[in-house]
Amino acid sequence: MSSTKDDGMPNPAISAGDRIWLAFLTAVAALPPEVRAAFLLHEAFEASYDEIACVLGLPVETCRDHVARARAHAATRMQPLCGRAGPCP
Repeated sequence: MSSTKDDGMPNPAISAGDRIWLAFLTAVAALPPEVRAAFLLHEAFEASYDEIACVLGLPVETCRDHVARARAHAATRMQPLCGRAGPCP
C-alpha cells in the first residue's frame, strides 16, 4: 500500500507511525553502505565508535563522521513530518 494517494496527499489508511517508519527507512536506505552501517551499529545496537571502527575496518574518526552525517541526513529527510519550519522539538 502506498503512503500517498494518487493526488500526492498522505493516505489516511497509513498510520502516522507507519509514515514515520517509512520515512526513516527511506532516509537510511539512501545513505552509502558504510555510513548506514556505522549509523545503525551506533544508534540501534549501541556499539561504541571503537567497536564500529573494528567491524568496518575504518578509523574511529571516520566512523564518528559517518554517524554525524547520517544523523544530519535523517533529520533533514524527516523534517517534513513535523509540519512546520525549523527543527522538530
